[in-house]
Amino acid sequence: MAKRQTRRSISVKGITYQRLKDYCDASGCSVSGYLEEIIAEKLDAAGIPVPTVLKARPERKPETQTEEIVSQHFTF
Repeated sequence: MAKRQTRRSISVKGITYQRLKDYCDASGCSVSGYLEEIIAEKLDAAGIPVPTVLKARPERKPETQTEEIVSQHFTF
């Protein structure tokens, strides 16, 4: 494994992911490979330049600084 993780993540609706997974399984390609390909095509078509340097992820807050957890319970 690399010393520094360079992958980022995105979220999609469950139904969208299932359609994507089904398509990729039937086509014999990986989900990530397929997404990278179509995203790159769209960005190229829009004229978005390829960056020469990747921006670093924002630093995480130290463990001593915790955010307050607010929870709510709903009863029906």
